[in-house]
Amino acid sequence: MPWMSITLVVIATILILLGAPMAVSLGLSAICVIGFFQPVPNMQIIPQLFSEAATSFILLAVPLFILAGNLMERGTIGRNLIDFTTSIVGWSTGGLGSVNIVGSMLFGGISGSSLADTATFGSILVPRMQADGYPKDYAGAVTLTSSSLSVVIPPSILLVLAAAATDQSVGKTLAGGLLPGIIITISLMIPNFYISKKHGYGHKIPFSFKNVWKTFTECWTALVAPLIILGSIFSGIVTPTEGAGVAVLYILFVDVVVGRKLSMADLVDSLKKTAVLTAAILFIATSSAIANWIIAFEGLPKFLAEVMTNLPGGKYGFLVMVDVVLLFIGMVLDATPATLIFTPILLPIAVNLGIDPIHFLVLSVVGFALGLTTPPYGVCLFSISSVCDIPMVKLIRRAVPMYVAMFIALLAVTFLPQLTLIVPKLMGM
Repeated sequence: MPWMSITLVVIATILILLGAPMAVSLGLSAICVIGFFQPVPNMQIIPQLFSEAATSFILLAVPLFILAGNLMERGTIGRNLIDFTTSIVGWSTGGLGSVNIVGSMLFGGISGSSLADTATFGSILVPRMQADGYPKDYAGAVTLTSSSLSVVIPPSILLVLAAAATDQSVGKTLAGGLLPGIIITISLMIPNFYISKKHGYGHKIPFSFKNVWKTFTECWTALVAPLIILGSIFSGIVTPTEGAGVAVLYILFVDVVVGRKLSMADLVDSLKKTAVLTAAILFIATSSAIANWIIAFEGLPKFLAEVMTNLPGGKYGFLVMVDVVLLFIGMVLDATPATLIFTPILLPIAVNLGIDPIHFLVLSVVGFALGLTTPPYGVCLFSISSVCDIPMVKLIRRAVPMYVAMFIALLAVTFLPQLTLIVPKLMGM
């Protein structure tokens, strides 16, 4: 039996139930296990693992994308994306709901942060939808569920973390998230259309090529941002880490040098928020590195692989179980530690069963993205409730049709691997 791993889980669970932060729970339980079982002669392995995890070049993309998201909250790019998307899809039934969903997809193509999405769209678009006749709780529910797109559409912070934690290609993983992100976008627009039609929500905005062109000329700096950032990454001109730097530099150029919309106070506040969130993520990453070393040292993935190989249905039975596990984990654990902890454990089992690693990482992130919006621990649920002053119970009730649509999209990504693999193949990755 893998007693070290079992002890690790038991101690970490007790600490979490006592209210200890996730990083502290993981790190302290791992140190206790190494100290008690003595898998190596001394404790020098701990600072080595901390150092290796904290100094990964790939993880440098994380604070840069977080900074990009924080800057977008205060600048013009988020508002411009909303205005242009309104001119494109505002004519349809449930127009502003569709604007919310498509806008989140475009926003995710720059920031990679769901929390930045909820802050921007919750403060700008929810009041617009409310003024247009949408109930406030419904507008909040659409914003809540569509915010998950920001961690699936590249450049996604979760996809970067998943690739870094499992030594997979960041570029291929990011490319793999593109089509699933579009599938989720379409899946969310369908219930929005039928709900808006049934209840008569919103007013259609007459479509006009003249208005589209006018809006484009005013908002083009926001529209080319995803093209510049993703194009530079996927073309190989820059690495994903350098692409995060491109995102920050572009936003600073547009909103500081050209538009002069960001003040020094905005920059300082964005840097402070970025530092706090980055420190929390790196603390989790380093603590997870020790826990994952214990799990790998004891051969837990091999043990689990032997158990799960005999599941009914083979590979497909495993995928069904993974979807259920992802949803459960997402309900009780934030997506960042969940990605860092569970993808290194489950990926070797998936590969052993013949599942492509990029496909598995993307479907894992799609599952965890759903968890960002669900009770009891969905951080986006807390964020929207706070930003829009909407009780969480009302948000959850209104979001049920969107949850169903996202789950169907998760099943499509799970059992149709080409949805994930076709884009990297077309790009020659």
